[in-house]
Amino acid sequence: MTKSNSKKYSTILYVALAIFTAMVLRQIARWADAPLDWFCGMIRSAIYIELFIAWGVSLHRRIIQPQVRRYLTSISVLVVFWMTVRTIRYSLDECIWLMRYLWYLYYLPMLLIPLLAVFVALSLGKPDNFRLSKWTGLLYIPTAALLLLVLTNDLHQFVFVFPEDAIVWVNDYSYALGYFLAVGWVVSCTITALVVMLIKCRIPHSRTVLMLPFAPAVVALIYGVLYYFRVPWLKFLTGDMTVVFCLLIVAILECCIECGLIQSNTGYEELFMVSRLGAQITNQENAVCLASANARALTEEQRISTKTQTVSADKSMIVKSQPIGFGHVLWQENVAELTEAIEQIEENCRDLAEHNRIRQENLKTRKKILALQEKNRVSDLLHRETAGQIDLIDRMLAQYDTETDDRKRSRLLGGAAVVGAYIKRYGNLLLIGERTETADIRDLARCFDESFINLELLGVNCLHTLPSDIILATKDMLQVYRSFEAAVETSLSDLQYVWINVRKSKEGLFLKMEFVCDSDLSHLAPMANAFSFEDGAYRFTFKLQGGGEER
Repeated sequence: MTKSNSKKYSTILYVALAIFTAMVLRQIARWADAPLDWFCGMIRSAIYIELFIAWGVSLHRRIIQPQVRRYLTSISVLVVFWMTVRTIRYSLDECIWLMRYLWYLYYLPMLLIPLLAVFVALSLGKPDNFRLSKWTGLLYIPTAALLLLVLTNDLHQFVFVFPEDAIVWVNDYSYALGYFLAVGWVVSCTITALVVMLIKCRIPHSRTVLMLPFAPAVVALIYGVLYYFRVPWLKFLTGDMTVVFCLLIVAILECCIECGLIQSNTGYEELFMVSRLGAQITNQENAVCLASANARALTEEQRISTKTQTVSADKSMIVKSQPIGFGHVLWQENVAELTEAIEQIEENCRDLAEHNRIRQENLKTRKKILALQEKNRVSDLLHRETAGQIDLIDRMLAQYDTETDDRKRSRLLGGAAVVGAYIKRYGNLLLIGERTETADIRDLARCFDESFINLELLGVNCLHTLPSDIILATKDMLQVYRSFEAAVETSLSDLQYVWINVRKSKEGLFLKMEFVCDSDLSHLAPMANAFSFEDGAYRFTFKLQGGGEER
């Protein structure tokens, strides 16, 4: 069992234990006298509210797409609101009219939650900047109309009908047409949301797995029918309608997440195992904790030897290692090309007798060696240029292994992704600079695009407006990207907004970077041609050297 699965099953066990405790407290409150019944009821409500709050926090941490995350978080808020209103209602004994209106207020979450579920389904598979089309706002009209109908029931009794001779309007009532309209709207929105999710799903699960979210939905429908007919044993076992429906709502959405209908930010161990990288992670005792599918099996002696030197697994593969927080990471490098070149030289020296042929073969081999040396030189140059970032990632990963707060761990992983994107894109720019002195500005735009993608995972608003078809000197592009990364790393913990713009004027071509953060970036002023700090924003201006005319 993987660590993620173990954590999942532990969470399920804790939730089940909490629900069981709340059910026991309900039975105690039914038969106990005051103030024990009130105390048990409050503890029970607190258990459920804390569970739903924790669920909402976990949704915000697990869900990737901002629009989906926003709607699901809103659903969790409505569930907590529903439970809070129910708790207040049952704590009032004398104010009958207030209890009745709190009961009417149940229909705010009851009507909005299925509608938000439809919005979740429509937002799945869309980019981060996606917004629902304006026509979806029309769905609020029937929802608001039904809610208004319930809240004004005392005026027309079109939803709940109370007896004409009743002194107090509380529990003795029957259902009218408005009630069935509200229930029909709730059921249709729920079915629509699940069907749309099922249609959009592209994960190759079996039909049985994908139908999993329909199970709690069917249970909710059956429960609603039994509750309508006021079955006696139902009230004894699960008579708290609010709790039952809140738990079933959570169950439906969690089933959607579990079977992949709603994408979540989990499964890093599985991702490592199926990656193409041949790597292993070992603990301090040199035992393999995790291995990718392409990783070759190594003996314990080989794993120990990698701590001090590069180990040759065979003629075409070498193994290197690097210490991490709780052990070592071992990765494999394919040196088949280099080995083949050396063997070719040896074979040529043995087999070719004629002097001219030997010289030709030696020349070919030398070209290969020079190409490898050039490749190694560029690799060493990249390593020197990004040594600070590599060290920063090592520190972040080490801190991640020791950190216990899930939010901080997520931010550490996000920060490592930002720095890793810089290393990758800076390497691309460096390779372009080795080949030519000028390049298209779109190469710089791609660098910013990848950095922005990872910064947005940390909640940073990013935007650049770089024109196309402009040729720049590669040394200027490298300088600008280095300066950008320096500012990002300095303000990574509190960075809020990044804007990059390029403009042309009579004086030349200028690139302006603007950062909104709490960190002090003034010490980075020398890296730009101009620097200013206004309205909480740090502005760096670079004068760029054009490498040619516009295309």
